[in-house]
Amino acid sequence: MVSSEIHDDDALRAILAAVELLLPSPDLWETAGSYDGIGLAVIDAVWSIGVRYQSVENVIARYRAARLAGGDDPEADRPGDVRRFIEACGGPEEFAQRIGNRQRTSTTNGILKAEAVLHEARILEDEGVELPTDLTGANQERLDHLQERWSTVAGQGSGVSWRAFSMLVGLPEVKPDRMIRRFAAAALGRPRETAVSVDEARALVLGAAARLGVSPRALDNAIWTYQSRPKSRQAVGTKEALNG
Repeated sequence: MVSSEIHDDDALRAILAAVELLLPSPDLWETAGSYDGIGLAVIDAVWSIGVRYQSVENVIARYRAARLAGGDDPEADRPGDVRRFIEACGGPEEFAQRIGNRQRTSTTNGILKAEAVLHEARILEDEGVELPTDLTGANQERLDHLQERWSTVAGQGSGVSWRAFSMLVGLPEVKPDRMIRRFAAAALGRPRETAVSVDEARALVLGAAARLGVSPRALDNAIWTYQSRPKSRQAVGTKEALNG
């Protein structure tokens, strides 16, 4: 699958310069949290693509409340638990209604994110993935296979949600979403985040983390926190400014 090797050292230096100029000292960075169970990680990863994270938090809160009301522990949910809960609701449509969120994986021919979660839960259940250790203890060949299957679900082919899922279960990954790509694009002097591919953004952040000797997840979170600020509070992140 995708290699984290950096072939353009100038690009890596530009990212490192942006990190030094725009982000707090690494000793102030916080590593984003992970989940104890696979179930919540699947829901979070699928729902977090292309939306404000507040809506994801609302979905997770409602799912937790519904599971607790049934006498279950959502923190320990495995893929099979998520599948059974969605099916018990009556299917993805009814599940989406119950948690108050009908977002789709894409505005063009996208399926409900509730349906995507169901498909991913079935895939992981079929693959025998039940606990985070089933992933953190897996070799690369196994992870690549799981990513291939995960990516067959509508709207999950870019790899962003798989990377998000990997982070949420504790793997040393980054989530190369629009926030990370926007940061990279500014550092590289490119006009918009779409000028930086998902794979390039991931490789650059992994490479920068390795050079800095920090956790990729901590660097990802620091960039995401910076990019989430109002633009008025962000430093100008152009290549010219960074090289100024």
